[in-house]
Amino acid sequence: MTVFHSSASIARRRSSVDRYLERRQFYPFSVAAEASPRLGMVVVIPCFDEPDIRPVLESLAACDAPGCDVEVLVVVNAPADAGADTLARNNAAARCVRDHAAGGMADWMRGYAIEHNALPIAQAGVGLARKLGMDEAAARIATTTACAGVIACLDADCSVAPNYLARLREEFIEHPGCPGVSIYFEHPGLFDADNPLHSAMIDYELHLRVYVAGQQLAGFPYAFHTVGSALACSAAAYVAQGGMNLRQGGEDFYFAQKLIIAGGYRALNDTTVYPGVRQSARVPFGTGPAIQRALEAGAGFETFAPQTYRDLATFCMALEEATPKTTLKFVAGLSMAFRQFLDSQEFGQRLDEICANVASDESFRRRVLRWFNAFRFLKFAQYASRSVYPKVP
Repeated sequence: MTVFHSSASIARRRSSVDRYLERRQFYPFSVAAEASPRLGMVVVIPCFDEPDIRPVLESLAACDAPGCDVEVLVVVNAPADAGADTLARNNAAARCVRDHAAGGMADWMRGYAIEHNALPIAQAGVGLARKLGMDEAAARIATTTACAGVIACLDADCSVAPNYLARLREEFIEHPGCPGVSIYFEHPGLFDADNPLHSAMIDYELHLRVYVAGQQLAGFPYAFHTVGSALACSAAAYVAQGGMNLRQGGEDFYFAQKLIIAGGYRALNDTTVYPGVRQSARVPFGTGPAIQRALEAGAGFETFAPQTYRDLATFCMALEEATPKTTLKFVAGLSMAFRQFLDSQEFGQRLDEICANVASDESFRRRVLRWFNAFRFLKFAQYASRSVYPKVP
């Protein structure tokens, strides 16, 4: 069932998107066709030098009907200095999208290839590709009357569970204040532990799960997976948070962090994204480079020591009791490693600024957590692994 906005709500939504696009839009939009009035979800897929885009398109086409119309925007992209082979594969991918849209999708699904094959070299990458698709998705959703417009992020080498679209739609309908979700993922087909690639992928996925579980046990509010192919947000939250960033790797991490800070972010664990299993050097960090480094080193994957999360738990528990008047006690109760790290980040100066600009104990705690965010904890974990808590297998 499609749920509709009032005319006043539609006008506000369009106004918000218009203001965002006036400041942030990079290129003219590519899709000439009008969006369906029942459009409730857009799936954005960056595609660069992909050998075969068909599996992800077929996976989406096989999904259960979500009760609204869905668009799939495949952002076929390349930098201005891309080679002939890359451009040939990109052209083949765009043709595949058009062919699939013409005869391989249900009547409630439409697919479009958005082609940007000469992006500025300094900016080209997955962040810009996601932004181009998500900006167009937000603009198309803004023209419709259906509420809870959702923008979902996938990658070109993924597949999804049959209930993927339906569960995403339901989640945002059931939780209208939710800005975004982290979707359960697992790398498929890792059955051969003697295969170096499979072994590295298993270790890396376990590392990711331990990393998030440790934060959850510590009571850290940023304890979510931030995998770009397993992320979705409301169109309203997308524009409210300033859209996708242009990072050439880690764009998902920084964007998800903004959604988490907004409040109400959720984990969606009863559907699944299946990311591709491969090594890659396309981006500076993330799954592909981590797997490539592990394979080149020929050693087992290591993860952060348990004490890292115990120190985080001490911080979270101490912060629950902290006030602007008890900052010395708050800091004194932290581990030596944590205090040394905070000193290196000039936390004392930042704490003074926070205390001078808050009106309540609760706002003090929120401001501290806005500063000590997911990125800051990652920096602490890396610092601790180098200095006091060596990584473990």
